[in-house]
Amino acid sequence: MRLFRARRRLVAVRAPPASWLAWPTLSSANGTQIKTAGVHYRRDALAKAIAQFGDLVMAELKVEQGGQYAGAVRVNVGGLELGSIPHGVAEDWRLVVEQLDQIGQPATCRAVLEYEPGEAGCVDVWLYGNAEASDDTEPFLPAIRQHEVSLDHGQADALGAALHSKAKTKTQIMVGEVREDDGTWIVTLEGERIGACEPDEVSRVVTARTAGFPLTCRIRVRRSPDRPLYVAAELPPD
Repeated sequence: MRLFRARRRLVAVRAPPASWLAWPTLSSANGTQIKTAGVHYRRDALAKAIAQFGDLVMAELKVEQGGQYAGAVRVNVGGLELGSIPHGVAEDWRLVVEQLDQIGQPATCRAVLEYEPGEAGCVDVWLYGNAEASDDTEPFLPAIRQHEVSLDHGQADALGAALHSKAKTKTQIMVGEVREDDGTWIVTLEGERIGACEPDEVSRVVTARTAGFPLTCRIRVRRSPDRPLYVAAELPPD
């Protein structure tokens, strides 16, 4: 069983600005979350972004071109600046943003926006991406919440063997797909059913399907000592 498979990106309906319903140009293969810096100083812009676009959005990264902060990597949502990539990792991000710009591509990734009213309220912008360009092996659905998969008979042994490791503890990320079948969400790998899951929040998955996008997602497989094999589909929450 191959762990990754290239998938042709299907043409879907045009999404409004900042909608998460588009293919990001930055990779999210590692499932990394980056906490945006300086969001507290952009509270009003953050509240406005959530009011306009919701809490799951597509962020665009841009390099500051001049002035005191030239070279800073700014995080924008729908034209609203919400903060910056932290200084300690900004160099790697700046390089990939500039590389994408050279080929006429914006640097985009999914982001989750958090806002609590009041000066003491929590505000955050979490970026789901890595400092590298995406490719066609990556799934469409953002990997935000894990939903355990009830495996079909024999699949635990097959997936355990696919880990290709004798280590007692091992986690592997694969690319799979979900589909609805009479109210049940079937989980497949390489087109083969491995089991089913019962996510309590599926509206964004359904929205992606309606918009014409493939329901490809990250599948997490974890083996731990003295425990059953854990398999989860990682999907966006409502």
